[in-house]
Amino acid sequence: MVAAASIAPATVTTLPAGTQLPTAPAKTTGAASVLNQNDFLTLLTTQLEHQNPLNPQSPSDFAAELAQFTTASGVQNLNTTLGTGSGLQAASLVGKNVAVPGNALVLGSGGAANGAFNLSATAKDVNVAVLNASGSIVNTLDLGPMAAGSQNFAWNGKAADGSALPAGTYSYQILASAASGAAPKVTPLAVVPVTSVVLGGTNGTTLNLGGGLAPVALSAVQQVF
Repeated sequence: MVAAASIAPATVTTLPAGTQLPTAPAKTTGAASVLNQNDFLTLLTTQLEHQNPLNPQSPSDFAAELAQFTTASGVQNLNTTLGTGSGLQAASLVGKNVAVPGNALVLGSGGAANGAFNLSATAKDVNVAVLNASGSIVNTLDLGPMAAGSQNFAWNGKAADGSALPAGTYSYQILASAASGAAPKVTPLAVVPVTSVVLGGTNGTTLNLGGGLAPVALSAVQQVF
């Protein structure tokens, strides 16, 4: 009897039995147990080299593999960004008011604005002058005596004559007097809403602020309201 000739083309390489896949994968631990991008590309290249030319891999299956890897890679990158802790911390601030360096007063449609400041020492009396965009004083607030440290105040959005002022961004100046000696140093802070967060930028995690204020680094936040 004459043995039947192989119908496989001469260009097809037949792998020796037992070399295609390991029968008992070695146990790995740590980073070696996780497939990374290089591992995926190596497996994909090997798969393409040894597929049957007469029965190539389905294009839909090939696209599905690429989609799965792209999704996994994207999730991994997102987890890396948020996993540092700063990303999650910054994201939790969206919709809240934060105190950052500055003297802006953001008056919302609700007719109220908040400000904050730090006093280097106890003050006998603290006065706040509220200014409009042209620099004119529209109202003054007498906060009375205040202790050293972090302080805050609220402005009802009204002018000195009691009329309601339009929503917008105002500014303020603080005059603090001491019972004796030099007046305490005042560090003003702008209390503004966080509208969005930028992760992984060239300057690190930054916060976009309302009221037309420029974005600030997460590290600039002094207080959260």
